[in-house]
Amino acid sequence: MNEKNFIIDPSLFKKLTMATAVGLITIIIGVFASERIWPNILLAANYITGIGFTGMLFVAILYVSNAGWGVAIRRIPEAMFSALSVGFILMLLVLLGVHHLYEWSHPGVMVNDPILQGKEPWLNLPSFILRVPIYFGIWFLLGKPILNHSRKQDESGDPEHKQKSIRWSAAWLYIGGIAFIISSFDWIMSIEPHWYSTIFGLYNFSGVFNSGLAFMIILLIYLRRIGYIKVLKNDHLYELARYLFAFTTFWVYIWFSQHMLIWYANIPEETGYYLKRHAGAFGVLTVINILMNWLIPFTILLFRKSKRTEKPLLIASSIVLIGHWTDLYLMIFPPLIGETPIFGLLEIGVVIGIMGVTLWVVLRSLSKWNLVPIKDPYLEESIHLHT
Repeated sequence: MNEKNFIIDPSLFKKLTMATAVGLITIIIGVFASERIWPNILLAANYITGIGFTGMLFVAILYVSNAGWGVAIRRIPEAMFSALSVGFILMLLVLLGVHHLYEWSHPGVMVNDPILQGKEPWLNLPSFILRVPIYFGIWFLLGKPILNHSRKQDESGDPEHKQKSIRWSAAWLYIGGIAFIISSFDWIMSIEPHWYSTIFGLYNFSGVFNSGLAFMIILLIYLRRIGYIKVLKNDHLYELARYLFAFTTFWVYIWFSQHMLIWYANIPEETGYYLKRHAGAFGVLTVINILMNWLIPFTILLFRKSKRTEKPLLIASSIVLIGHWTDLYLMIFPPLIGETPIFGLLEIGVVIGIMGVTLWVVLRSLSKWNLVPIKDPYLEESIHLHT
């Protein structure tokens, strides 16, 4: 195995640094100039956290399922895990603007509200703040040993490291998955504290996993085009594309299930959520959301050839990444900015910052280790994958 280590191109590094700086300047100016910056920061925090979460989720799935096909590409989702650190910093920043985002955080709001009084044991500021480091602590504490054993196996070749990674992965999938579901209730669903959906966490997860897969596909194709990961075959991309194809359908299935049950039950506390999102310009955005997260990528990836060809994969993956931003926008913004969606300089600056910092952190992590797990016992199986 003769895979050269990844080195960030200086011109790319400069562009990513500038993009990150644009995002940082936008946030600093926005904090003093507009309350609209807070939902943008919350969106950015959830988006980047989702990239990091999906990275380790995918690695854990490979280990627990004993899937040899993905070994050759495992370093990419491992590097994606580093994005969680940026998500954590942004969530700490969100805590500074908690009163701009969460109705229940204001003193006295719950006094004359029986519904919110029933939720007060969970929705109170001290416990909300405490749960942020708990969620990230769970992901970091269970995820780091998986990465450490993966690196140690590169050095010693001891198969025991793989067995330990499998055990840690099982714990990460169970405990880390529950932490993600509950964090979705905290960070997004509680923006509208009178509304609730028992499958909201699963809905959020489906979108997050989709965007993480799309990010992974784009990064793999980019690395192969610039001369890295030469062991990457169209067969590997085909397997990832099948995941993406399946989960676009899973996303729309969960979206429809939540929508249909709430609309049919016609309970005021629940239907209000969709009334905001189906009226006026937000209604148009809802249609665009379904097109970008399901119908367009589904149609592109419906054909076997599309799943094995770079161009349609890049198009479908890019649409899914934009679609996930739209999905998060619809989850977060309607109750906070009124009846009309806004996309201005604040949103543009934050989006540029998200792109820059995520790629910078992931590529920096990728440059620290071998691009391929050179002593994994399943590497040969992955290299000779045929689908």
